[in-house]
Amino acid sequence: MAATEREPTSSIEGSSPNRPQMFHRISDNAIDESSDADSDFVKLQKTISKERREARESPQARLQRAFPFTFHPNIRPLSKSDYESCISLENAAFPDPAHRATPEKASSPYPIYGRHAPGRASLGVFCTVVPDKAKNWTIETLDAAKPVETDRLNGAKSVLLAHIVSTRCAGDTITDKDMDYPKDWRTRRGRWADVGHQESGRTVALHSLAVAPKVHGCGIGQMIVKAYLQQMKNAGLADRVALICQDYLVSYYERLGFKCIGKSHAEFGGGGWHDMVSHAS
Repeated sequence: MAATEREPTSSIEGSSPNRPQMFHRISDNAIDESSDADSDFVKLQKTISKERREARESPQARLQRAFPFTFHPNIRPLSKSDYESCISLENAAFPDPAHRATPEKASSPYPIYGRHAPGRASLGVFCTVVPDKAKNWTIETLDAAKPVETDRLNGAKSVLLAHIVSTRCAGDTITDKDMDYPKDWRTRRGRWADVGHQESGRTVALHSLAVAPKVHGCGIGQMIVKAYLQQMKNAGLADRVALICQDYLVSYYERLGFKCIGKSHAEFGGGGWHDMVSHAS
């Protein structure tokens, strides 16, 4: 029995019979391996959580949460009948009133909504909403929405989700004159003005990209910008599309194909803008 007690320690050269060092070393190694395993498990759990979070925040997932019905986007030129919806969207999309289009500006014959501009250079993203299939669903532009067809029995409405509104300008970038409109438009009767839309301009001045807050992060903005740039390219109406944006949106527009030219001289809405340009060729 005594010999058996000494056997574990006798195999360790120079060790004391009363110190079971081998067992301590084995125990220490076991603890280290367990810690490594725990660390790997934590990393795996973090990776899984991140993937789930990214899936929940993807544009597709956001769309599914935003619309309790099948979403079929309809991208079409804006028209006079969309006026109220466009104003509602501007008010909802831009917290700063100085950055919005005023009802007066929008209703003039030189509107940023471009309903008289050649080539119909302004677009909207709409979706059809049937009241019975969208109970308790709302969006900032719903009250201003018009019926899809006046004789539809289901009362379906065409609801504006986003718009791009524009005019033409003579320069390569946007100026304050381009953002303005002739105040005497009611008596001008189509005569040329040195502010606002320039019929012969080869630059499309994108005045507003507005997306309803309810559908932010759903990819609607990216959808309409891509469609708009493709339309300009196909139509051959201009050499470039120009816009001004605040610094926090520069990278967003760069991802959509625009190039930052530098700080803008435009003081519209308080200034602080950057010139962005996308060539149509």
